[in-house]
Amino acid sequence: MTHSILNAHRFLTATMAFVALLGWGVYAYSAHSSATRDEDRLEALARTKTDRNRLLSEQQQLLVAQQRLQGELAMANAQLSAAQEEIAALKLQPKVANQGGLVTGEPVDLKSKKAAQRRSPEATARSDLAKLIGSQR
Repeated sequence: MTHSILNAHRFLTATMAFVALLGWGVYAYSAHSSATRDEDRLEALARTKTDRNRLLSEQQQLLVAQQRLQGELAMANAQLSAAQEEIAALKLQPKVANQGGLVTGEPVDLKSKKAAQRRSPEATARSDLAKLIGSQR
């Protein structure tokens, strides 16, 4: 009887030791797995923060570029408006001859302009004076 009780006690002790070792093994595996998941999460969080900071930096650069382009657009619109006003004003004015600054209602003769450029300034002034005198008669 003592021998069967001793065998049962040994079997129970061995079984309890095996279960205890199995429990500790599962606990160690679980702790290691949890630590690995935590590290993975921390790495993912660090990558997310880095990506967020990079995106914020890009957003700031894009906002600066957008403001610069809006300023350029406003300047271009102002130049366009000024050019349109100048064109409208020039359409209302009578035609102006480039040589001598004479204002006439007649079209400018390009051949006479080229000839006037080849002549001396005194000859050009005399011919302009003759034209003025002729137009007043």
